[in-house]
Amino acid sequence: MPARPPAPRLLLVVLLLTGLLPASASADAPPVQLVSARRYYTLFLSTPSRPGEAVHPRIRYQGVWDCVNWGADEEISLFQQEPAHLPYLEFRAKANGVPIPVEKREGRYWVPLHFSSGQRVRVEIESLQQVLPVDPSRKIDSFEDLIQPTGWRPPVVNYWIVVDLGRLFGAFLAHEGKSPAFGLSPSQTGPGAPPPDAFPQFLANKVLQVAPGGYRIEGSKIWWYYHNLGDPASSPALGTLRVVWQAWYR
Repeated sequence: MPARPPAPRLLLVVLLLTGLLPASASADAPPVQLVSARRYYTLFLSTPSRPGEAVHPRIRYQGVWDCVNWGADEEISLFQQEPAHLPYLEFRAKANGVPIPVEKREGRYWVPLHFSSGQRVRVEIESLQQVLPVDPSRKIDSFEDLIQPTGWRPPVVNYWIVVDLGRLFGAFLAHEGKSPAFGLSPSQTGPGAPPPDAFPQFLANKVLQVAPGGYRIEGSKIWWYYHNLGDPASSPALGTLRVVWQAWYR
């Protein structure tokens, strides 16, 4: 979340696998606008290093923020909260294509940013995350992320959220002995591809919950798009991104 050191002022929550709530933003209008954001989550299973080794679900998160500073020069920080019981396997950040030194303090990854007056900055954050079983006895896994953008100068003109289930779907097909032909993605069509209803059936029978509602399906991806998100009081309450699925691989 953006925060102005030493006293946090600009705040954006980017939390994965936690139930924490966003800190509130200052009553003053923030000078930095989040013009567009793209948040991409890829679910997949780890690759065993030896035969018989258990596989574990993973999340590859990629976030891209396009920001512009309408005020004076600003020093802000984005932070991402790491769950204490699920340390990140990877975390990196860039600003306008240049790697940023990231500092980890008390379970938070801090990404310092300098915004000159009128400057546009593209911030890229990538992380590799673990998934904690929700109900091991019933073989149920899930992940959550708070997705309401807060603390930026409104509006957020374009806001995309994409959850890519293609690799998880492909692993399920392989488990069921229905793997697509070599080199063919589960979402592709043609000889050797899964039947058109295979992914909808997977979504209906193995994915137990997807929230928020109003998502669309394209291939093996589910996605949301929002336009001109304004102040929290007048914007839709996006709440929490949540995906729950049956862990057939356990």
